[in-house]
Amino acid sequence: MREVIVSNLVRTKIAELNLYLTEEFQLSWIAAEARIQRMKVFVESFRNEGDYPLCRFKKWRELGYRCAVFEKSWVFAYELVPEGVIVRDMSHTAILTE
Repeated sequence: MREVIVSNLVRTKIAELNLYLTEEFQLSWIAAEARIQRMKVFVESFRNEGDYPLCRFKKWRELGYRCAVFEKSWVFAYELVPEGVIVRDMSHTAILTE
């Protein structure tokens, strides 16, 4: 198995999403935390040897990132490096352009 490194940008976005879910979307803390935990488990699954295809979104494809979609709403862009995988960015699918 390989190592999964999550960038500070992605950590920040996940923390902001947690706040958004509880404050703006009015989810309970428990429901928001459950969703965030599912995201974290999904990201940790990148340590498995199978890889997703290169991103179809130009800004990430040009950087050689691979994209993985979480629950049809969130895209995680990651880079393969000799040490393992670096998760570089994430975005909601609605705001990405090809």
